[in-house]
Amino acid sequence: MLVFAGVLVLCIASVNSVGICEGLFGVQWKMDPVDCSKFYWCMNGREYEFKCPADSVVNQESRSCVPKGSSYDTCTFQRPQQLVPSICDMKAQTRIAHPESCAKFYDCSNKKTSGGDPEVEECKYPFLFDEETMRCEHFSTTKCGRRFEPKNQCDYDSNKCRSAHCIPCHIRYPSCDGFGDGMNPWKGREGSPNYVICQEGRVVYQGECPRYADTQHIFHPVKKLCVDFKEMDM
Repeated sequence: MLVFAGVLVLCIASVNSVGICEGLFGVQWKMDPVDCSKFYWCMNGREYEFKCPADSVVNQESRSCVPKGSSYDTCTFQRPQQLVPSICDMKAQTRIAHPESCAKFYDCSNKKTSGGDPEVEECKYPFLFDEETMRCEHFSTTKCGRRFEPKNQCDYDSNKCRSAHCIPCHIRYPSCDGFGDGMNPWKGREGSPNYVICQEGRVVYQGECPRYADTQHIFHPVKKLCVDFKEMDM
């Protein structure tokens, strides 16, 4: 460990219960991610902040304060990082079409930080982002150009699984892949009352055949209509 004479190691300390130490157990030392003059001792999730004197920075090897700019200065954050220009800084529009997906756009009015791209927003299925109106519009009136045009509900990020126990999207939502416009069977649920109505490769309605008295009607995949289950020739 390095030894430095005349350097104040322990400085002003403050205690917080959340922050850089959140979720940590035991005793751990942490360097401040942006401020070279700060470091923390984490004790079972509680944060003890220490700040070096003026013109001093933290040496990560010795975990002590050293003269700023000296040969002992190991701080990697002395120079401010150059921010990447945001797409919102380069264009005047409040909303900007995503360059790849026709269902996504940048909402510059909801920009959280300067530099870098803002969070990407997504239209609700089956709407697409129209570059002329700068709004989510019906797919039948939207021109995507070279942008990817999602047609399945599972092409939209909002419908994709984000946890290990999530039911797969293709089971939760039907698809019109390979089907023409009109009534079609729900793929994976053939021989059941479930059916879909397709338009331009998209599911615009998902329904269920009615039940009359004690008779359940089933959707016929060939006739493409609801029939008495006794009429099924599958």
